[in-house]
Amino acid sequence: MNNRVLTAARLNVVDARMRLGIPWLVAGAAFLVNLMIYALVRATTTDTDAGETGALAAMYFTMAAAYLATMTQTFPFALSLGVTRRNFYSGTGLVVLLESLLHSVVLTVLLAIEQATGGWGLNMQFFGIAFLVQSNPFLQVIAYMVPMVALSFLGLLIGTLFRRWGQTGLYLSGVASTLVVGGLIALVTWQQWWGAVGEFFTTTPTLALTAAYPLLLAVVFAAGGFLLVRRATP
Repeated sequence: MNNRVLTAARLNVVDARMRLGIPWLVAGAAFLVNLMIYALVRATTTDTDAGETGALAAMYFTMAAAYLATMTQTFPFALSLGVTRRNFYSGTGLVVLLESLLHSVVLTVLLAIEQATGGWGLNMQFFGIAFLVQSNPFLQVIAYMVPMVALSFLGLLIGTLFRRWGQTGLYLSGVASTLVVGGLIALVTWQQWWGAVGEFFTTTPTLALTAAYPLLLAVVFAAGGFLLVRRATP
């Protein structure tokens, strides 16, 4: 691998404790809040049904925000050191993959603990989100990792849009995204395809929904960012 790419990757982990710790700080805070809520609910009611919190999503969005900040803060510094745009983006992409893998392995271990303890003794499913849970540890790591990679590259893409066209670019891309999504919703409603859409999500294997399709999105986001970064300004 190109040594300059590795140098660019190291720029992203100069403060490794901050880079790796912030997502876990957010996830840990969400976990403690939900743990207290569930403890109060179990202590004051007879409700013992398992419940998913969905709060783990905060960790994923924190990753996206962190990589957006990478393009707005670390990118100009890297260029001032003589790192090329392509090398910086490639090195950052490498960090995305390795960091997502590390977080996903830890999440898989925590899920195993959660399942072994009956949801932390409270039947709380914080790490065991139903559509993410897989049959073996390897697939579980993949199910956690791929959406994280996709959101991280989305953060990079948004940051690159900002570096390429400034706030105007972000506003226009937001408007364009809204029009596209709104147009698709209108089309599905007009053609009465909502039943088919629901059937698609209920019949498609969960690993395809959590890994295969997010992987396609990750490739699109990564390729888009790589093309735009060539003309991004510091």
